[in-house]
Amino acid sequence: MKAVILLSAGIDPVSGRPAPVPGEIRAIGLARELGVAQMIGLHAGPASPALAEYGGYGLTHILCLKGGETDPVQALAEAVKTHALFADGGPDLVLAASRGRGGSDTGLLPYQLAQALDWPIATDIGAPMEQTAAGQLALAQFRARGAVKPVSVTLPCVVTVPEAARCVPAFVFARQRETRVDEEVVTVHPVSADEEAGTLRPYRRRPKLISGASKDSGGGQLMVDPDPHEAARAIVAHLRALGVLPNAGQAPEA
Repeated sequence: MKAVILLSAGIDPVSGRPAPVPGEIRAIGLARELGVAQMIGLHAGPASPALAEYGGYGLTHILCLKGGETDPVQALAEAVKTHALFADGGPDLVLAASRGRGGSDTGLLPYQLAQALDWPIATDIGAPMEQTAAGQLALAQFRARGAVKPVSVTLPCVVTVPEAARCVPAFVFARQRETRVDEEVVTVHPVSADEEAGTLRPYRRRPKLISGASKDSGGGQLMVDPDPHEAARAIVAHLRALGVLPNAGQAPEA
């Protein structure tokens, strides 16, 4: 398998200095546990000395897309689609951290990239499991309160790794010195507001669902196997009492 590790401009929360992102370090470790044979780091933005530190965790080659910071999703998607990152075809995996550690980073990027590539995405993956079938990966998804859920995803795919993952590779300083950091100038054309999908319309104030509710508002009405029309009238009356629907003869709020 071949994997791309997405690297961001991480900031240490204590010192405020550039530093590797914990989730991205664990993404490198997860790729190694999955048996990835070829691995490359990909950064949308100019090269910086802090990126070379990822080499100590196992990345031998890091490619920085200078100019890609204008639209990281487009720059990263085009780099993956061109199949120019590896000599023998495109990657099977794109791994990223579940959360960023920089001023302009966002946890939405892996989702947007998966949508741009039309790939499935598996989120909060902390460890691999036994492979179920050819072309698929069995992974362990870390959930709240220490729960672990087995998930299966079809290759190629995007995988996000949380900071709670235990797959932390050892740091070797000699590897960092051997890491090759290349910079490639790319040109992206950000999508304008007029070209974005969706409909723009004026803001309309929404009524609060519990605006008319109070502790002494009563226990409601219990209806056992009611007539559909009677149940509908009761629901409408309740919504009007809460202020969600206007009263009869009252115009809706603009």
